[in-house]
Amino acid sequence: MRRIALVVSFVFTAALAAQTDARAQAPATAELTALLDAFCKPLVEAEVVSGLVVGVIDGERTEWRGYGKARGDAAPDADTMFESGSISKVFTGVLLAQAVVSGEVALDDLAQKHMPQGKTLPKTDANQIRLLDLATHRSGLPRLPDGMDPGAEDPYAKFTRESLYDGACGSMLRNEPGSTYEYSNLGAAMLGQILVDRAGASSYEQLLRDRVLAPLLMNRTAVHLSAELAAALANGSDADLTVKQSWNLAAFGPAGGIRSCMGDMLKFARAQWAPPADEKLAKALGIARERQQSGPGGAAIGLGWHIARDGDTRWHNGETGGFHSILFLRTGDQRAVCILANTATPAIDAVAERMVQRLCGSKVEPLEFEKPIVVEPQSLDRFVGVYELQEGIAVMVTRKDRCLWAQVTGQPALRILPRGPSEFFYRVVQATIRFQQEGDAVSGLELEQGGRRSTWKRLPQLR
Repeated sequence: MRRIALVVSFVFTAALAAQTDARAQAPATAELTALLDAFCKPLVEAEVVSGLVVGVIDGERTEWRGYGKARGDAAPDADTMFESGSISKVFTGVLLAQAVVSGEVALDDLAQKHMPQGKTLPKTDANQIRLLDLATHRSGLPRLPDGMDPGAEDPYAKFTRESLYDGACGSMLRNEPGSTYEYSNLGAAMLGQILVDRAGASSYEQLLRDRVLAPLLMNRTAVHLSAELAAALANGSDADLTVKQSWNLAAFGPAGGIRSCMGDMLKFARAQWAPPADEKLAKALGIARERQQSGPGGAAIGLGWHIARDGDTRWHNGETGGFHSILFLRTGDQRAVCILANTATPAIDAVAERMVQRLCGSKVEPLEFEKPIVVEPQSLDRFVGVYELQEGIAVMVTRKDRCLWAQVTGQPALRILPRGPSEFFYRVVQATIRFQQEGDAVSGLELEQGGRRSTWKRLPQLR
């Protein structure tokens, strides 16, 4: 993946405020399995994702389904492991709430109070960063440490506890602390490390397991996977379904390093309205969901959770190099939707949001995704070649297995899918390629994007 890591695509569920009602009931005759099929099958059938697992809670009813491929030809199931990405921030928010319940910290504590000796966080003349600011993305810290390359194959792997602290202390503030929402992976990672230090834990994973995972019986959730869980980790892929290596989030684990499965994610969701016996954890789960600050677009934010304008729906999503995840929950009517996919695409968010709306009685229809036509791979070879717009600017078309790929000069190669015998569409951008012919020979192509069309002439092939 070459975009900024751990993307939060921010559907923000503004539509939920207008299209759902906490009192609405899903039709009594509705079958959850049919709902899952209708909304999620198109993602696999149209080759938007390689595979996914979707889970739904509707009161006392729970249903999950797996689609596509997880490893090899095997379909994912409730035990298949996925990278959850930034959903990890929700768990870090719960850990903060627990630390408050235990008296270890206060939300208004200055983060500097809990920094190691010799480490000084940036501040302004008027304000310093509080723990609450780290949890609600109002710290002023940048999204990533200054100078970090978000396009690296495994962008967080080099970050130790020491380099994380140095990255935060050496960063320039983007905003006045406490004043402006600006999403920050760096801030969330710093918060997690501070909580580890305050608790005297050996690692973020130990703290998470002791205080959240073990009490909720989430035995298949971890930061570092055992051999058993690693064998169950799905193969991740980017939006063009190219297999990508799993990420090592290292010291950024509190911001995005948790791996989990659908079975455990549904346990976590149900615990929000069926509190565990652990009283501190039960209280912390509630505190984490409380509104703390306003958010973008009229929404709000709790400790890790984003809060839709309807005031009830809590949600968070996450994306790593090869995975995308999202979790919606509504404590008022005890409903939840979770999707874990082994493809990095924000299309997952829009599907999950519509599923929540349908569960709450809105008459929304499943999203439609354009499905490529079936062609013989060898028939694509006639389009392979180099097409020039002008000197120094060309698009190289290649075939890999059953797909064509188009790479414009200076840009990454992107998959193009057949819409017709000579017309292809991109999945990751809104653009179309139409190959042109003179007799039986392919002579050029037309690229249409953003309402503009350009003609590219095919260059003679070298023999």
